Amino acid sequence: MINPELLPDFLIIGAGKSGTTSLDHYLSQHPEIFMTRMKEPDFFGYETIDATKLFGPEKEHYQRAIKTIDEYQKLYLDAEPHQKKGETSNTNLSSPLAAGRIKHYVPDAKLIAIFRQPTKRLFSRYMHLHLINELPTPEFTDVLDRESVWWHRKDLVPEGFYSRNLAPYYDLFPRENIKVYLTEELHKDPAAIMNDIYEFIGVGPYDEIDFSVISNKSGIVKNRFYDLTLGSNSIIKKAVKAVLPESFFYELTRYPQIKKITQYLNGINLKPASLDPELYQKITTEVYSEDIKALEKLTGKDLKHWL
Repeated sequence: MINPELLPDFLIIGAGKSGTTSLDHYLSQHPEIFMTRMKEPDFFGYETIDATKLFGPEKEHYQRAIKTIDEYQKLYLDAEPHQKKGETSNTNLSSPLAAGRIKHYVPDAKLIAIFRQPTKRLFSRYMHLHLINELPTPEFTDVLDRESVWWHRKDLVPEGFYSRNLAPYYDLFPRENIKVYLTEELHKDPAAIMNDIYEFIGVGPYDEIDFSVISNKSGIVKNRFYDLTLGSNSIIKKAVKAVLPESFFYELTRYPQIKKITQYLNGINLKPASLDPELYQKITTEVYSEDIKALEKLTGKDLKHWL
């Protein structure tokens, strides 16, 4: 049975590696906002999907996702009556089914999208996969091969087609129910962006948010042994995650002090990586330029600097 009191008021709909984790972290600190303890429940993207067509990491992602409305509504049981409820799932953007399922369950939902220049987003994804030893192919130049896995996995090249992925939301929801931000706007003035979001979802201003934590920092690992003991692939982290309920583990990782400690432990073992300017321009021009122009028309955002 569907209980409207146990459904979200707003949703962060992506894209990955663009600041969704930071938005989730900042929103969870506001006393008038309840964010689900489980980040990325992915219910709307996976509820009605044909799982037999999934492969690789997406199949693993599906297995840990919430797939029934009863289980999804349980995520909101701890919300206070006065709180606005929300969650963050990047599959809300990358799944072609999500917009329709959100409209079905939460027709008046407020929708928040944040986008990073798509070539930069893709390189950040590559560096993250490099960090966790899960590269789909060895070289980043492989993204130019349209027959490669980079074009078939939704979280790789396709997730950067923001206009294509966002358009169904404009077809189904009033324009005033959709807010679009750029990653560079969040980095430049996080307080201003958050205050705009607070007004959008209907809560009061709040000036005690800790903006000091940089979420999901990536780079080149200096020492693999350190990484396996204290870093991002730490056996300690994996052991704790294995024994704790998933909702409690994610709630634990929300605490700013814990996030700062893990950020420090991860950061000292990483060195920055940069994308070759010529390759950056080639990918932007050959892969994403038309979608960037379409996104500019769709949202009214000035994106010329992305080109």
